[in-house]
Amino acid sequence: ADPLKLALGEAKEAVTQVKSGQETVELSPQSAYIRRLQHLIAERNNLASHSLGKDPNRRVRIYK
Repeated sequence: ADPLKLALGEAKEAVTQVKSGQETVELSPQSAYIRRLQHLIAERNNLASHSLGKDPNRRVRIYK
């Protein structure tokens, strides 16, 4: 499967979980480019997000 599609799917799933009441969801480590897109998905859904960790384990956390 396409790693980009999987990573964006993971972000969309996290958005659903946070909207359903989960406090924070941490995504799998990704490249800077993919993290940027994951932040955009959170933003479009009016959720907050930030990156944490050091490369190559840097990842996005999505929350309200």
